[in-house]
Formats: sequence, C-alpha cells, structure tokens
Amino acid sequence: MRVLLLATLVNAFGNGAYLTTSVLFLTTVAGLSPAMIAIGLSAGAVAGVLAMTPLGYVADRYGPKRLSLLSMIVLAGAYTALLAVHSILPFALLSCVIAVATALVKGANGALAAGAVPAADRLRVRAKLRSMINAGMGLGTLAGSLPLLIKTDSGYVVILLVNAASFLVAAALLTRAPAVPPQVTPAGGPRLVALRDRPFLAFAALDGLLSSTYNDLLGIGLPLWLATGAHAPLWLISVALVINTVGCVLLQVRMSRGVHGLAAARRSALRGAVVVALACAVFAATAGRSPWAAGTLIGVAAVVHVLGEVWLSTGSWGIVFELAPTWAQGQYQGTYFAGRGIGDMIAPPLVTACVLGLHSGGWLLLGALFVLGGLLYIPVTRWAAATRPAARPEPVRV
Repeated sequence: MRVLLLATLVNAFGNGAYLTTSVLFLTTVAGLSPAMIAIGLSAGAVAGVLAMTPLGYVADRYGPKRLSLLSMIVLAGAYTALLAVHSILPFALLSCVIAVATALVKGANGALAAGAVPAADRLRVRAKLRSMINAGMGLGTLAGSLPLLIKTDSGYVVILLVNAASFLVAAALLTRAPAVPPQVTPAGGPRLVALRDRPFLAFAALDGLLSSTYNDLLGIGLPLWLATGAHAPLWLISVALVINTVGCVLLQVRMSRGVHGLAAARRSALRGAVVVALACAVFAATAGRSPWAAGTLIGVAAVVHVLGEVWLSTGSWGIVFELAPTWAQGQYQGTYFAGRGIGDMIAPPLVTACVLGLHSGGWLLLGALFVLGGLLYIPVTRWAAATRPAARPEPVRV
C-alpha cells in the first residue's frame, strides 16, 4: 500500500494548497461574488452526497482502482477548467463535477484499501492514509500561503494548476497499486444494499454529524469564540490547528493499534466522543479569563480535542469495515462519506449558533451532544451487528 499512501500524500498536498487560495482565486481571477461561490459550492455538496453510494457501487462492480484513476483524471480536467469560469452557471456545473468525482475517489480508495490488504490490516492502513492526508494538507497549506504574501492573480493560478497536476501525479502513482477484482452482488439481493441497511444508515448519520462537528469546533467555533467571547489573541487559531495537524499525523497510526472487532471499535468511538466533550468544556472555561490563562486553556483544549478526534475517527473506520460486506465495501464507504456530507451541512450553523448565541453555555451544549452521540454508538452498532448474516450475540461489555 506504499503506492496508495504516496499518491494520497501528493493529492492532499495539492488540495491543501488550493484550499488556502481558492476563495481569492474565485473572487479575483474568476470574478465571482461570495453569493455565487456559496451557491456553486452548495450545488456541488448536494450532488456529491447524492452520488456517494451509487458511485461506491460502481467502484465495487467495475474495480476500485480503475474508477479511482478515472475520477482523478476527471478532477485534473475539472480544476483546470476553472480557469475559464467567470459566471455562476459554469462554476456550479464544475462544482458538481468536482464533487461527484471526489465522491468516487473516496468510495473507490476506501474499497481499494479494504480489498488490497488482509482484514486485520485495514484499520492500520486507513490510519496511515489519514496521516498522509493531514501531512499533505499541512504542507500544501504552507505552499498555498506563498501567493497570499505575493498577492498576485498569477500566484493563485499557479496554485490551481499545481492542484490539477497533483491529481495526474497521484493517478500515475496509483497505476502501480495492486488491483482489487470487481465484486459481484449476490443473486437475489438489492444492488444498493447499503441504502437498505437501516442500522448502518443510522450509524452513518450519527457519525457524520459528530465527525463534521468536531472538525468545525476548531475551524469555526474557536475563531468565533476568540472574536466574541474569550480574551485571547487570534493567532491561537493557528496554534490550535497546528496542534491538531501534528497530533493526527503522529498519533493516528499508534492509536489504531489494538482496535480489532466491532466491540473494540465502538469503545474507541465512545471514548473519543467523551474526550471531545471534555475539550468543549475546557473551551467553555476560557470565558472571563485573562489572556494568559485563556491562551493556556485553549492550548490544553486543542491537545484534548486531537486525542478525542483520533480515537473517534479510528472507531468510526473500524465500525465501517466490520459492518460492510466484503463485496460491497465501495458502496458502504460511499454511504459513510454521504453521512459526512450531510453532517457538513448541519455542523457549521450548529456550531455557529451555539458559540455566538449561547457563548460558554453553547460549548457545554456541544459537549453534551458528543456525550449523547458517543453513547448512541452502543445501541446503533449492536442493532447493526444483530442484522448481519450469521450474527452472533455480542458481549454486554462496552
């Protein structure tokens, strides 16, 4: 899987660089208004969510490696085509193409990682992939900051082309990855079985909300809190994000060790949710503190947050791998990411309303959400386990 890891690192580097400058490129080079950008990205988000599960099925049916290569080539062309965008309609269409192709990459790469290694190694490989994503995004963000210093349109164009090229380089690397044979749906069963799997849909919705929310705690909640509720400098946002990135890179693989089976994955997810809730309580405790004390507490909260995030994400992947049939890894991965997409729509207004509307009480409410969500993993995953073929009773211990 070294090839897949290297391809993921290269691709994440391009994505990180583009995300740093994307808004400025779209406003200054493409000439789009913020409202146009929001409409286009929203259209893409909806298209991506709707396409996740069907494209995951396609990846299972025709082989994930082949579909991953195709989607990367499409993404390289779609990002390059943004150079010709100057109005809302083509931008919205390209946003949909990018979102759908990205959905296919996620489902196909998940199925590729699941099918190319023994079942016992899947979680470790998935942890390594996330470490590569975080490392690549971090390095890409640094590269993308250079045009921000130069403040020229040509710099934004160069970063866009670097992102497009990263897909082609990643695709070239991926040609050397082992192929996973196409899977055949059992006779007499539904093709999109993941959409009929009600306990898995419940898990995907629950996990999608929690996962999107813990991401937005630092990306949205902390900046709003520093601007309105905490007496601490804004540069602490960067400190918290650096702690998060470094922590994910260094800890993700280590903390995935020993997580084998559905019960262990559930315990990891529950532990992570409770620890993220503790981080929310620490954020709430910064209210009314001196700048020094508030800054110290924010640093502590960032460390606690990344520990919870790593445990929670590890548990989530383990649950997906355990619940998905071998022949439907692609569509189950797609359904899982669709849950994340829905969560991405809910989490930003939720975090904003809690932090701006309820202040420190909002942080405590978010913490309560994580505790409740973590506890809900228990009945949801047991329900799912009971509906698997040849299901065996699980021990009561959680």
